[in-house]
Amino acid sequence: MLRLLEGVGDPPPPPERSVDDDAAAVDPDRALRCAACRHPIASEDDRVEVHGAHEHRRVNPSGQDFHVGCFDRAPGCAAVGEPTTHWTWFPGFAWSIAICRGCGAHLGWRFTGSEGGFYGLILPRLIRPGPPGTG
Repeated sequence: MLRLLEGVGDPPPPPERSVDDDAAAVDPDRALRCAACRHPIASEDDRVEVHGAHEHRRVNPSGQDFHVGCFDRAPGCAAVGEPTTHWTWFPGFAWSIAICRGCGAHLGWRFTGSEGGFYGLILPRLIRPGPPGTG
């Protein structure tokens, strides 16, 4: 009988954050999706300009060229790793890797600075919305 009463009165555990919670934060009609798994990443409405433009071409220390777009939010991404300013593409901002919450694919970077932050997402790794019913 005691075993049945163990845990009674304990607070319930916090709800686990699911991938579906992140997907619900993106308007499905305006969603940019992960090209690998089609998980909603950000909305067309989340586009922002950084250093005078939304799109940028950048090269990493290994010589890889990236075509990135800037977004003020990307609910379908998770930032991983400790932010660093080493080889930052945007002075005043530290970066960490941004991955898809659906499949873990590398989609870009989360940039943070004293005045906020943004996501620099690799545009060829996103699927743009098509006509209604094709998403």
